[in-house]
Amino acid sequence: MDYEERELILELFPGTSPDLLPLGEILYYRNEEGQVVIAEKGPPELRLVLEALPGHVGGPQVCEACRRHLSGSALGFFRHPVGGKETHLRYLVLCQDTASCASHAEPERLREILLRGILT
Repeated sequence: MDYEERELILELFPGTSPDLLPLGEILYYRNEEGQVVIAEKGPPELRLVLEALPGHVGGPQVCEACRRHLSGSALGFFRHPVGGKETHLRYLVLCQDTASCASHAEPERLREILLRGILT
């Protein structure tokens, strides 16, 4: 039977924080409701859903996921509750086209955004 490194660590040290585990497969996409989803396949499965806000970014900005400098029409504002608290929100500027963004974004950067949203 084959085990992934993450599974072995969690078997031996079940309380290990997700930020100390090796990088798993990162998924980055838009769902049917237009929300952006960043997920890391587990164990444990980690997931962050970002709500799209209406309107467009006023001028050129840098996408927080792929770190490309793009025009405001290619970007959008997104938000998510931090640490599961509905009153503590974090706002991000991300590409509207997540497929293109995912091809340029480093998995470590996507994981950083994910962990900041669920662990803080």
